[in-house]
Amino acid sequence: MSGKKISVNVLNRYGVSLLSKCIPKDEAEIVMETLIDADLSGVPSHGVSRITDYINRMESGLIERSTEIEIKSNTPTTALFNANNGWGQVVSVKAMNKAIEMAEQYGTGFVGVCGSNHNGTAAYFTKMAAEKGFVGIAMTNTSATMVPFGGMEPSLGTNPISIAIPGPAGFPIVLDMATSNVARGKIIQAKKKNQKIPEGWAITKDGEHTTDPEKALKGYMLPMGPKGSGLAIIIDILCGVMTGANFGKGVPRMYDDPEPQLIGHFFGAINVEGFINRSAFDERMKEKVAETTGTKPMKGFDRVFMPGEIEYLKKKQQLEDGILLPQEIFDELIHTGKKYGVEISDFMNKEKVQN
Repeated sequence: MSGKKISVNVLNRYGVSLLSKCIPKDEAEIVMETLIDADLSGVPSHGVSRITDYINRMESGLIERSTEIEIKSNTPTTALFNANNGWGQVVSVKAMNKAIEMAEQYGTGFVGVCGSNHNGTAAYFTKMAAEKGFVGIAMTNTSATMVPFGGMEPSLGTNPISIAIPGPAGFPIVLDMATSNVARGKIIQAKKKNQKIPEGWAITKDGEHTTDPEKALKGYMLPMGPKGSGLAIIIDILCGVMTGANFGKGVPRMYDDPEPQLIGHFFGAINVEGFINRSAFDERMKEKVAETTGTKPMKGFDRVFMPGEIEYLKKKQQLEDGILLPQEIFDELIHTGKKYGVEISDFMNKEKVQN
C-alpha cells in the first residue's frame, strides 16, 4: 500500500493540536488516543481518517464542542450517563472507568450512555478493563444502515460489540466485531481511496448487490446472517431502548442526515475474582491459550491466533515503525489542518531536531 509513514508521536501531537482548535484539549487527547489505537491495531476505518468527519459534523452543529455529561441514574452497580450530544470517545472512556470503579468495589459494574455520538472501536474500551484485570464489555448502536435478516428495509445499525478478557501472555483476549458482514467504516474508507468493495458487503436501495462504495453507502449493509441480525437487535435494545437513546430507524445517518445522532452505548466490567482466585484464573487461561494456539492449522493458514492477537502484534510493530497512512487519508488530514492553521510539517521538523 502506498502512502505516508508517520511516527505515532508526530501523529498524536498533530491530531491533538488540530482537535484542540475545536474542543477542549483534555477531550482532544482522549479522542486522539482512541483513534491512534485503532490505526495501530490495523483498524484504519476507525482511526485518524475519522478526524475530518468529526470536525465537519461539529462545525455543522451536529456534535457539541465540549462533552457535558449528566448522570441520569446511579446505583452501586449501574449508572446511566447522558452525553448531551458530546463526543462519543470522551463519554465512553468515562463510562468504562465508572464501570471498572463499580466492579472493583462490588464485583460488577454496568453503565449505559444516551445522547452520544460515534465512539470509535469498541475494543479500545474493553481493553481498558482487561488491562486492569477485569472482563470488559462494550457495545454501541449506530444509524439504521443495515437490513434485518430477510428484510429489504434498514432498521438496524451495524451495532458492534467487544468483549475483552485479561490474558496470560501480556495482552488481553479481545473479541471486537460488527454485526454486519463488515464494518461500514471500511466502505467509507474504500470510497475515500477510490476502491471497489467485495460483493456481499452491501446492497443498493433497489436490493442489488454492489461493489461500488458510493452506491453501498446510499444503500444498505448486509447482516452477518441471522445470527448477526439477532445480535444487532439485542444490542440496539441494550444501547438504545434501555438507555433512552435513539434506536433503530430513529438514528440519523452520520453522513446523510443533518441531525444529531444521539445514540447509545453500553459498558460492563466484571471482577474475575468474584468467581475464581486470580492466580488460578491465570493458570487456566494459559492452558486455554495453549490449547487454542497449539491447534494444527488447516491448509492455507500458518497458525491459529487468539482473538485480538493479530491486532496486538500489529500495534507492537507499528509503535516501532510508525503508522502507514493511505495517501488519500494523509492528504485529507493535511487539508483539514491547514483550515485551522495547524501544519504537520512543524511537528515532523521538531521530531527531526529532537532526534
